[in-house]
Amino acid sequence: MSTATWIAAVAVAVGGVLGVSLTRARARLSRLEARTAGIEARLDDEIAREISDALGEARAAGATARRAATAAGVDEPPRRLPFEPVTGPVVRAVAFGAGARRTIVRLAGPLVGQGRGRGRARRAA
Repeated sequence: MSTATWIAAVAVAVGGVLGVSLTRARARLSRLEARTAGIEARLDDEIAREISDALGEARAAGATARRAATAAGVDEPPRRLPFEPVTGPVVRAVAFGAGARRTIVRLAGPLVGQGRGRGRARRAA
């Protein structure tokens, strides 16, 4: 056999070994991915169940505390903010408007100087 034939035979053998190794690695990886997906699904179910249980217990504890306070003659505490269901959305709208106004002023303001880096000019606030 010539040298070229030996090199070709070794290349074919190495290619075969690499092909078999690749096939085995892909099969193992797919098994591990399936196992990981199963563990993830099981954990999701367990966590959802535990969260649901915790929420139920918290609601029951709150109801028990309210009943105990009522039985003891303690009045229910007032809301943190008068008319909170009405004022909450109003406060959010005012805060959003103030932020939007500042942003519009910044974007519409004149450009000042060259700015920093890469030729970007900055706007005056």
